[in-house]
Amino acid sequence: MKVFYQKGSNWRVTPARLPSEDTMLSLSFNNWDDYGVSTTLNAALYVDGKVFIEFGLKLLIENDNYSPKKLNELCDNGWDGFFPIPETNYVSVPSDIDFYNFLIAKIGIDEAKNVLSLIRDAGYLKNVIKDENAIKLIEHDDFSTSPLREAGARKAYEDGWKLFNEKVSSIKDFTLNTIRRDGLIEPIRFKFNSDLLPYDINVLIGENGIGKSYTLKSLVEYWLGVERGSKLSLDESQHKPFDHYPNISKLILISYSPFEEFTIDLSKTNLNDKDAYRYFGFRRIIEDLDGNQRVGISRNLPASDSVSSILKSLHDDLKFGSLPNWTYKFETILSVLMSAIDFDFIAFEIIKDFDLLNQIPDFSNFLVGEGKKYLKIDNHVIQKIDEWNIDLKSCIKFESGTIFIKGNKAIEISSGQRLFCYIVVNVVGQIRKDSLVVIDEPELFLHPALEIEFIELLKKVLKAFTSKAILATHSLAITREIPAKCVHVYRKQNDQVEVEYPPFETFGGDMQRISSYVFGDNSITKPFDKWIEEQLAIYEDPQDIIDKLGDELNEEMLIKLLNSRKSHGI
Repeated sequence: MKVFYQKGSNWRVTPARLPSEDTMLSLSFNNWDDYGVSTTLNAALYVDGKVFIEFGLKLLIENDNYSPKKLNELCDNGWDGFFPIPETNYVSVPSDIDFYNFLIAKIGIDEAKNVLSLIRDAGYLKNVIKDENAIKLIEHDDFSTSPLREAGARKAYEDGWKLFNEKVSSIKDFTLNTIRRDGLIEPIRFKFNSDLLPYDINVLIGENGIGKSYTLKSLVEYWLGVERGSKLSLDESQHKPFDHYPNISKLILISYSPFEEFTIDLSKTNLNDKDAYRYFGFRRIIEDLDGNQRVGISRNLPASDSVSSILKSLHDDLKFGSLPNWTYKFETILSVLMSAIDFDFIAFEIIKDFDLLNQIPDFSNFLVGEGKKYLKIDNHVIQKIDEWNIDLKSCIKFESGTIFIKGNKAIEISSGQRLFCYIVVNVVGQIRKDSLVVIDEPELFLHPALEIEFIELLKKVLKAFTSKAILATHSLAITREIPAKCVHVYRKQNDQVEVEYPPFETFGGDMQRISSYVFGDNSITKPFDKWIEEQLAIYEDPQDIIDKLGDELNEEMLIKLLNSRKSHGI
């Protein structure tokens, strides 16, 4: 397969395919600047004459800090644009690790290796070929400044080459270094790998206002390289946020609290890769006619997001389903949710008086319901709608969310069930292999039984996509499902917050013991204890209280009252 650079200065267009090449990698100019170093090229992988994926290729040339301009100059001096670049030392990093999978699937591993040699892929040359000239360039400061600036490229560089060396990529353990109020560093060690116990989920647990959400916010900003995690901020503070940058392909954050302040999207950041992060919550960016933006809150966002996520799942399955080892997203959604809810299929509510209902008679075959009309959703329906050239988004009532149908009728589920279904749907819609799912207080709308069910569903999703999760929680029921080395307990000592780890195994452990350790129950005077003391001040003999309580007496009260006899000298 050929790799070709097209001379030019228009960075807004997709690189064109050469008429002579149905399958090729086409590159073109981009003026993106990474702190004074410009290495970004627009890239399009063509397969059978059509664009299969578009991405960015970071190409660093030795003794040069403006690669696109340098390539234009080479073309002016006689280079025909076909790779390799003659008599030049250079390395490259794709912005998306899926580029390697797509190459292998479409042209085979041997030809894929040839393409990596043509573009001088940094990870491949360093770890597989052991190319000394490439390694020398990789060690230059400009390589970390530009090619490795963004999360997707870091993941591609660290793990992409493993596909060509029979190694399996997985999320590694990492340490997040947070800055405490006193300026000291608090390292938080996230463990995701174990030979036996399930380390797929880590939890942060502690009382309100102690810093759990601050840790999650720090993680997001440091990993993305925005706000406190930007290069300028880190250079100024001389702070090292991680022992090594987490090798995750995407970060999905979910917080259904109206008071959270997480990054909503990357549209206004100075990042080129806007898809490395996805936020789900009640907040959204609202833009007026003059382009001014503000943050608004909408209780319908989880519902409408779930519709968008299902459509994305179906689109991804149709586009990438032919790839080997592809995990079908829509099937995953159905299999996971059917283990928790009894339904026949998923549907979307159709807007009332939708014009095409009468124009396309067969369309009604996919509808159920007498008053409100619901459109059955699956791969077959989506393909038929494409054949009919229907703009599906224009006929869906997004605010109604995902509808579960049983016996051709919409079934009612609790608000808690609905929310955790939305979480599952939204995660699967956005997830990729080796993603990190971050959820702030998932128990907000769930009773204890649903908390356990939610963890079970989340684990199924994580396993399907070899991904991991971090939860900030107060839930003892959730913590009981997590091994101790993955439990991070936030405790206030001497007016400072410290993160500790339980000295006993929490996985399947006693909830009262967990509660006492995490929340210090034994040191807090409870209303129950205070009531006992008040009664003992009224009645001289605890037996009098026991007699008056009668059948309202329980074992705990009896033990308290009997023990009080000793303190009263009875």
